Amino acid sequence: MLDHKYKVFYHLAKNPNTTKVAEELLLSQPAISKNIKELEKELGITLFDRIKGRMYLTRAGQYLLQEMETLVRKEREINFTIDKMKNRFSGAFHIGASTTLAQYILPEMLVRFKRLSPQSPITLSSGNTAQIEQEVVNGNLHMAFIEGTPTQPDLHYIPFLRDEIVLVSAIATQIPEHITLQDFSRLPLILREQGSGTYHIIRNQLSKAGISMNILNCQLVLGSTEGIKHYLLHSNCFALLSIYSIRDEIAQEKLKIIEIDNLTIDRMFYIVHRQGEPDPYANQFIDFSLRQKF
Repeated sequence: MLDHKYKVFYHLAKNPNTTKVAEELLLSQPAISKNIKELEKELGITLFDRIKGRMYLTRAGQYLLQEMETLVRKEREINFTIDKMKNRFSGAFHIGASTTLAQYILPEMLVRFKRLSPQSPITLSSGNTAQIEQEVVNGNLHMAFIEGTPTQPDLHYIPFLRDEIVLVSAIATQIPEHITLQDFSRLPLILREQGSGTYHIIRNQLSKAGISMNILNCQLVLGSTEGIKHYLLHSNCFALLSIYSIRDEIAQEKLKIIEIDNLTIDRMFYIVHRQGEPDPYANQFIDFSLRQKF
């Protein structure tokens, strides 16, 4: 298996920040620096240039990182096969999820998975779809769950779960149960930021219905679904949100759904990984995820 110094180098080369790598590897910053110095001494070559407090890979460091990618992947494949023989999976993996999935879908699913594989350390990162896709492309995440439309040629997209985006408001808001598209275009709306998968789906579907985002009565842009829901509870505004994000508020009669005639906004949630065979531990979670019912 890989020498510890090489593992420290690999993590630091992928993320040249000693503080973050120290936290990730549960080591002190001096220990990180010591491992790198020992590896450079052992190889007889400099792997990092240090310029104005920042670290940059040298040509040798870039070469070593490239070769390490293959070695790290092979080591994980070996460990996974051994774990499978023992029927006890312990490999760590990093997954990402766009905001809606991270908040309303993944937590329950992770609980189910951990019951089957309690020894597998899992790290979940969240962000908007564009951010998460880029992290997968960069190799910082083994896999991810995203909303939106497949756009990245470097990623493989697997359909995961169908979602519907519905118009909602506070339960006390005075409005008919059904409204026209013209009525909708005049409503005071709270929208997600443009980098979110939700925003892109709404924009595309409204465009097909002949409505431009520019004519909407947007009152506020918020970067989280939770923020939007709380705002709705204390205002007479409206928002287009995932049906999965409002299940509790609908059951508690805090929010209500308003139907828009001749408009349905649905989308597919996707599982994504880099093109090629996915990481074996992440692949196990992909298989598990595709068997779930919601």
